[in-house]
Amino acid sequence: MSLKNVTSLPPADDSSAVENGWPQLKSQRIWGPFAVFSTSVSTAIATWCFIIGGFAAYYLPAAQGTLAVLAGSLIGILFIVLACLPLSAKYGIDAVSGSVPQLGTRGSLLAVVLIFLATLGWNVYLFVLLGRATVSIGGAFGLQLPDWSVGAAGAFAVLVVLVLLRKGSAAVRNFSQFIAIAVLILAFVIMFLLINSAGLDTLLTAPAIAPAEDTKINWASAMEVLTASNLSWWAYTGAIVRNSPSARKSLWPVVLGLGLAVGVGSLTGLYGGLLVPDSGGDPTQFLVEIGGPVFGIIALAFIVLANIGTAVVGVYAATIAVRQLPAMRNSSWVFSTGVSALPALVLAGFFADTVFNSFGTFLAFLGIGFAPICGIQIADYFFLRRQRYDVGSLFNTTASSHYYYWGGINPVGFAAFAAGVATYLYLLDPVTYISRAPFQFTTATIPTVIISGLIYWLGARFILRPLSKGGYAADLRK
Repeated sequence: MSLKNVTSLPPADDSSAVENGWPQLKSQRIWGPFAVFSTSVSTAIATWCFIIGGFAAYYLPAAQGTLAVLAGSLIGILFIVLACLPLSAKYGIDAVSGSVPQLGTRGSLLAVVLIFLATLGWNVYLFVLLGRATVSIGGAFGLQLPDWSVGAAGAFAVLVVLVLLRKGSAAVRNFSQFIAIAVLILAFVIMFLLINSAGLDTLLTAPAIAPAEDTKINWASAMEVLTASNLSWWAYTGAIVRNSPSARKSLWPVVLGLGLAVGVGSLTGLYGGLLVPDSGGDPTQFLVEIGGPVFGIIALAFIVLANIGTAVVGVYAATIAVRQLPAMRNSSWVFSTGVSALPALVLAGFFADTVFNSFGTFLAFLGIGFAPICGIQIADYFFLRRQRYDVGSLFNTTASSHYYYWGGINPVGFAAFAAGVATYLYLLDPVTYISRAPFQFTTATIPTVIISGLIYWLGARFILRPLSKGGYAADLRK
């Protein structure tokens, strides 16, 4: 179905399509490859990369850790590229709309919850780490700021993001392009300073912080950290790519900007974690020491700016998802961004220490939530519907929608999702990070994606199609 035939949606020149997650015509999608790349890079490269790499330093030394970090990043982005990018670019829709055919017109609320929690989690970490950078800047000037300064600085940053987002997606594109290249340069400079100050031999001989006895588990754990982290781009990719006119123009900008960029940024955290174990890879804790007061202060200030740029994209993605809730569809854009950012303000402002100490559990949550969704979407889009959706049915919440299933819920999709969650939890405990075989050979994410996709395919093939549910016959006739 062409978008021009969707009479229930706004006309092509209606700017509300951008703010409400409705499909955008190609004439509305003005982001070129550089806009997608720069937005992706500024989204990916933030202080969280350094903490991710620092987490990998617990398991592997520099040489092996480098390979594991890059491999895990590319595996994670592969699933995102297959699950999210094609449909978002083809139809100009975000990730929530793309989940309607698998979960149902009402069941897609699950996607809204996942996106909101993921973007909230990343945003909170950004604001907390921004606060830590601010305190470090004060320390470089000889100021001993109180502990609550971290939360206060983070809360203030939330308000800055809300001001920047008043203009919607234009703020995301313009702000991101301004800082993207500089952020990449900063990551490389920090990496160079680390190696130069400690020496390459010291880095290569530095042991992992707390490795397991089984080398295979260490490899799998380090890769899992990066793979699970990149799965969270499911929430961000749709919000970015829906502004681009084609998947071909977005493919490499997303792979390089979201996938590889995370790996490169995480290497700095990996090396920092190995050389300064107490830092956990967070450069705000050692920049002044290795770079001197002048460079350290400038770099810390830029980290603050970079984190604000990334948080702009995160709050934008969360707002797009939230505005698809019936209760929020008629609210103003400014009010919606405020609702999306309020939990981040509370958590970063009042629970900064608790948030920072729960990073490992948060990473595992990303795998638990997004690995099943990716597996289900890949199976549905490529193997069941042959890359065809009925766009009108995506936004039709009545029983006439192909994706209404039973009361707007697709039980097959939820069963496949539950099976994926169970698979992940069996393989890896998100709290203790204790694993079970065959985790050491497969990680937790890869089997979760495969099993979720397989169960969905079986359910659609032997339950939904025979019962004429889900519009499979109609989609395949197009």
